[in-house]
Amino acid sequence: MELEKLASELERQKTNSKDVIVDSRKIEASVFDVTPEEGIGLFLGEGKAIPLTEWAHQQLAEKTGIPTKYYNRMLTTERFELVAQNVNAWIKEKERRLIRIVDNKVRAILSDRYRPMDNYDLLFCALAEFKQHGVEIHRCDLTETNMFIKAVQLHEMREIQENDKVVPGVILSNSEVGAGSFKVEPFMLRLVCNNGMIGEQVIRKIHLGERRDVGDIWSDETLRKKDETLWSETTDVIKATFDPTIFNEWVDKMKRGTEVEVESPTKAVNNIAAKYNINEDKKNELLDYFTTKEAPTQWGLANAVTRIAQNEVKTENQVELEKVGNDIAILEPDEFLKEIRKEKKA
Repeated sequence: MELEKLASELERQKTNSKDVIVDSRKIEASVFDVTPEEGIGLFLGEGKAIPLTEWAHQQLAEKTGIPTKYYNRMLTTERFELVAQNVNAWIKEKERRLIRIVDNKVRAILSDRYRPMDNYDLLFCALAEFKQHGVEIHRCDLTETNMFIKAVQLHEMREIQENDKVVPGVILSNSEVGAGSFKVEPFMLRLVCNNGMIGEQVIRKIHLGERRDVGDIWSDETLRKKDETLWSETTDVIKATFDPTIFNEWVDKMKRGTEVEVESPTKAVNNIAAKYNINEDKKNELLDYFTTKEAPTQWGLANAVTRIAQNEVKTENQVELEKVGNDIAILEPDEFLKEIRKEKKA
């Protein structure tokens, strides 16, 4: 997604969003007031029932203790009356929920202590800091549950080996709907193939705040004051990420892997796949790429992982594989060899 499109969509969502605290005893699932395509909606004590996003459906199942597999089966078979009966039977606990709404759809069902962190504000906070460091946006992604921003500093190039250069970067990720915490992490881009690696987490903020009374809606001023400290911490982390000393130490760890040979690619890939729960199809894809496109080394295996990450449809899955690639690349040589030489248990 282009930066301009991301900014425009975040602004549109912000304009069309609403947050409200609701007593769970006032919430009721209903098949009325929604179209057949929407299937089911939530009545929040007043007005009409509001349809849910796919993510909000999963949260509703979790909050009510309905097994996800059973809940999804009811949805896919269009047993909407049965969904409503189950939800209404289990939701009537004395709890307060933060309901997040966008485009007249429930996008999240959260604890009343959940502290929203606005993607729009985060984006422009980051852009201001990026500008000071000569940082360019590499990639932006906005899914139903998460925002990801990858930025790189192209003028701070380092060489892992001949004709194999990398540049430092940072990845910011945030969820406005409870799908994860706000994170700022180091990012490294390999220029020869556009592979990325995500380093150790630097800052992580759980979305928890003060309890709110029923009916309360967070004002822009309240959120602004709460977020000032967070934005300050974020800019500090971005500065630290682009510290040449820190980046050089990261690069030095990568360089070691160029000299660590992988004697049995198939065995190595099988062990890596088992350790990181990589499925059979992705494992075969990894083996094919590693044996045909990369050198048979620790560095080569790490980059084979980040290369197959580019084929992932879901950004969340791509990010996870980029973290796996980094984990492999920075392992101490002895530890790496120990991992890839493990014998399969009988």
